[in-house]
Amino acid sequence: MLERSETVLKFACLALAALILLQCSRFMLRSDSLARLTIPALPSLPASSEAQSETKPTNSVPRNVPQKPPSNLPPAISARIERITQSEILGSIIRPLPMALLGIAGQDAFLRAPNGQTGLVKEGEELGGVKLLRIGTNRVLIELEGQQKELSVFSGFGSESLLPKQQENSK
Repeated sequence: MLERSETVLKFACLALAALILLQCSRFMLRSDSLARLTIPALPSLPASSEAQSETKPTNSVPRNVPQKPPSNLPPAISARIERITQSEILGSIIRPLPMALLGIAGQDAFLRAPNGQTGLVKEGEELGGVKLLRIGTNRVLIELEGQQKELSVFSGFGSESLLPKQQENSK
């Protein structure tokens, strides 16, 4: 039995050796594999700067992209598109943050204006159309578009209103 396995292994080794010799001879006899390769010409940039200024930048947004679904769609399809948009499943919708009092530090207040601008403001100064009138313990009195409003950090200690008190006309 041992002799039979030796002969089988000898034939297997001879077959593998023949296969290796065949592959090596094919590799040696093969002609240049890149002989038929053609490389296209590289694109070139325009020579003048005028031609470059006429093209739009890579990240520019095309002006003709509609933001809302076209009005010629049936109402059911428009409603579905609007529902998908509002669900923000394909991407978030950037909304401006509301005006807020972010903090108070002594005679300075850290505000966020309605246009999103944030900054440190002293009494009497203005930031993004918001004028700071008074600073309290945890709230400030501001003037926006001719109206006085009050912004607070939290409710609790020092939460008395800074708005001028309305006096009743008693006659």
